[in-house]
This record gives sequence, structure tokens and C-alpha cells, in this order.
Amino acid sequence: MKLKSIVASLGLTASVAVFAAPLVPNPVAPSLIGPAPGSEQSLQTIVDSVFTPGHVNVNTDQSSAGIFSSSSPGFASSIPTLVAEFTANAATQSFGIWFGNDSSNILSYNLLLGSAAAHDAVGMTINGNTLTVFQGSGCGVQFNCGTFTDARINSSSFGFFFRASPSSPIYYSLDQLNAPDPRPDRVVAFQDGATTNWLFAYEDGSDFDYNDMAVKVESITAAVPEPETYALMLAGLGAMGFVARRRKQR
Repeated sequence: MKLKSIVASLGLTASVAVFAAPLVPNPVAPSLIGPAPGSEQSLQTIVDSVFTPGHVNVNTDQSSAGIFSSSSPGFASSIPTLVAEFTANAATQSFGIWFGNDSSNILSYNLLLGSAAAHDAVGMTINGNTLTVFQGSGCGVQFNCGTFTDARINSSSFGFFFRASPSSPIYYSLDQLNAPDPRPDRVVAFQDGATTNWLFAYEDGSDFDYNDMAVKVESITAAVPEPETYALMLAGLGAMGFVARRRKQR
């Protein structure tokens, strides 16, 4: 158990942006999906292997959600499952969950580690402000098992992220958090119709075929921002407008 605690603590990080900004819950969509090179599977093939073939078109059915919520609030449970990887970074890249209300105070937690392979799945629960990640075997190697409590952990407001290696940038499901990347739309999301099953696909390079890592997540839905989130967002936009007017008047 001591090993699990040590490994899990290494996977819990706080990301601090240069400028604090309220989170806008919707990324820019749709993203342009590039063709897969060589013998790699295309994103459409990957999606068809997870959802009913023909139900989701990767170019026209991208979700505009970047923040998510449990389909069973209070005590949330889900099973993120690695579906596919087609990248030179397969041995080091990771998939995780993040929490936070503004860009200056994001909490990131790894779920699937570099040794995870296709069809590997890990259990995840959120109970109040406590996140628990568990698996019968593979903890510390394929999965970042552990239990953590933090005020930012919330089953009604979270997102997902990918990372090519421990020294690489974190790319979030919310484009806003990926700025100033020249192309911040590094993660695309798809919902299987009206179900609570989702697929998240990631781009680690420059071809934007989004097949570098794909993970299925069950029992979630697009988050509806709380009233205070809208208030914070409007206050932030108002402040930005005020600063812009002051500069214009000078």
C-alpha cells in the first residue's frame, strides 16, 4: 500500500497559468481531423470500434463540451478504458482527470500511465471532495492508484487531459487551458448518442489525426455550469472589457 501512495502522489499536480481567467466550458468545435499515416488506424475506425458503426462521424459529431459531470452525482463512478495508441510516445504518455474553477488553480491527476495498453481499464470514484483510483493489479505501473481529498475535486465539474511524457505539456479537454499553443484543440470528444459513454482522442504532434491516444470513459455527461461559474465568467469578461477601454482612452 505504501508504494501505491508514493506513486499516486507523484501523479497529482497543480497547474498554474500565467494569467488567471474564469473557465469557459466549451472548446472550439469542430476540429479538422487529418488522415492517419501508413498502417495506423484512422480516428473514424477507432470510434467505430467503440460505438455503433455509423452512429458517430468524427468530423461532424464532435462535442463542444470541455467540462464534464458524473451521470450519478454525489457518488460518481467510472471506468476509463484505453482504446488505442498510435504514436512514438505510447510508452510514456498518460491520461488523467483535472478539476478547478479558473485557469490559475487546476488540479491534475494521472489515471492511465505509460505502461497501460489497449483494453486496460481503471476504476475511478468521486465521493464529495475525494477521488479514489483503484485496480486489482497494475497499480503504479499501468494505473495511478490512490485516494486524494482536495476542495477542488467535484463530481459535477471536471475534465480530462493527455500528456506525451512527464516533461511534456499537459493538453486538456478545454482548449482554453492549452493556450498559447498555436493550435490548442489537442483533445476532441465524442458522445455515443444519448448515452453516457464518451470517447476522448488526443493529438501529440502536428498531423492532427487524433489517433495518438484514445480513451473511452463511461457514466459522464456534459457539465452544466453552476450560476456562480457564470457570474465569475461574466466578471472576468467585464474586467477584460474595462481594461481594454482604459487602454483605448490613453
